[in-house]
Amino acid sequence: MATMEHDKRSSVEKSAPDGVSAFEPEDRRSWIMSKLQIEMKGIERVTDEDRQHNTTKFWNACTFWMSANMAVATLNVGSLGGALGLPFWDSFAVILVINVVANLLPAWTAAFGLTGLRMTTFSRYSFGYWGNILVVIFSMIATTGWNAINSISGAVVLNALSDGQCPTWAGVIIICTVVWVICALGISWIHRLDVFAWIPPLIVWCAAAGTGASHLTGADHSTTSGANKAAPVLTFMASIFSFAVSWINCSADYNVRMPVNTPRWKIFSATYVGIFVPTVLVQTLGAALYSGTLNNPKWKAAYGEYGVGGLLKSALEPAGGFGKFLMILAALSAIPNNIPNNYSFALHAQNFGPWAIRIPRVVLVTFGFVAAIVVGACAAEYFDDTLQTLLSVIGYWTIIHITLVVQEHFMFRGGWKGYDLDAWNDPLYLPFGWAAIGAFGFGFLGAAMGMKVAWYVGPIAKLIGDSGANIGHELTFAFCGIVFPLFRWLEKRYTGR
Repeated sequence: MATMEHDKRSSVEKSAPDGVSAFEPEDRRSWIMSKLQIEMKGIERVTDEDRQHNTTKFWNACTFWMSANMAVATLNVGSLGGALGLPFWDSFAVILVINVVANLLPAWTAAFGLTGLRMTTFSRYSFGYWGNILVVIFSMIATTGWNAINSISGAVVLNALSDGQCPTWAGVIIICTVVWVICALGISWIHRLDVFAWIPPLIVWCAAAGTGASHLTGADHSTTSGANKAAPVLTFMASIFSFAVSWINCSADYNVRMPVNTPRWKIFSATYVGIFVPTVLVQTLGAALYSGTLNNPKWKAAYGEYGVGGLLKSALEPAGGFGKFLMILAALSAIPNNIPNNYSFALHAQNFGPWAIRIPRVVLVTFGFVAAIVVGACAAEYFDDTLQTLLSVIGYWTIIHITLVVQEHFMFRGGWKGYDLDAWNDPLYLPFGWAAIGAFGFGFLGAAMGMKVAWYVGPIAKLIGDSGANIGHELTFAFCGIVFPLFRWLEKRYTGR
């Protein structure tokens, strides 16, 4: 009986017309939605037949991530090293080395989009149908948090440009609203926009580097050494790593319409270049701009009042009116930066169960939009602490996510051929998730032992330097990576799934 239901379900999904959910009658599509190419489908698997229409090109994986990372939030993260007391060259070394390694992970998971499944849905094969609820919850928290943080990053630029006349909360609303419109339209419009969206901010960053160059310095004014020197380096490494791997839980979502015969190495390469190049360039500029506060009291005061927006305003001041125009473009870079968060929020939410799939994607996009505005408006007052704390917590959770997916893929599935892709929504053919739930708990135990955030320092983290260092990522990986293979072996032995 289970097999018959499984086959019946699969045939129903495959028979759905392009752009129409198998759970939604075709006649509900309005003429306007059809003409505007508004995306109606949710997390249902995109079949080979579907991909013959509105096909995504492999180079979209590059331009999409170029646009998402060529953003003012990336500049903000790069400046954290200086805020922790690191000189420019130390910050640059961390930015380069960590991104070389960390960007491999979202580039690898991007290829999972060729299965026709979004990443949060595909995680059911490793976390189990019900254990995957943990993935859903933390993915929604992460995307909401990043939506808010990225919006604040753009809003503080508008705040600095207007000399405080445009409140940060107003900038958050402006940015989130534009993001909501684009995400409501869907993936076709997103890829059209992102083909070119990375170009204006690139011009801004090049101009800022040129006009602000005379104020930047690579001098090391730090007097710390030993463990006290290592502590801020480890904490900054954690921030850079968390920013890079935050794309893991959604990188596959934008490749589900690529032809099934697209080589995985093309998707991997395009995604890696799209993330690595802008991230390293813009984070390095952020570290460089912060160095201007060391010798220039005016820059230091601007940073204290407006954050990275103040630094950007100071750097572009020699450009006069054109510099103000460039600041507007910098603020608007938060829009493509936020698209992955608002768009994927809806796809994450639809994984709660059959009832959630029936909720139209546009409704869930709207819910994510409202949540981001509320969180962004509240977090703006404590932005620096919020940014560092969010980066850490998201990083811990993401480590668990990718570790379990990798171990399931290579140790228990034997690679790409070990998945029954038609079983993506059938609890009878998926694990329950006991192994993942247990590993998840152990992973966060490791995080609690090694984390260092604004409001808490773990017992092991306290041992490094006078103020502690963030080693939560390493302990999270060790704790969950050791126990999951054992738990998963037991789960397969006693449940057969």
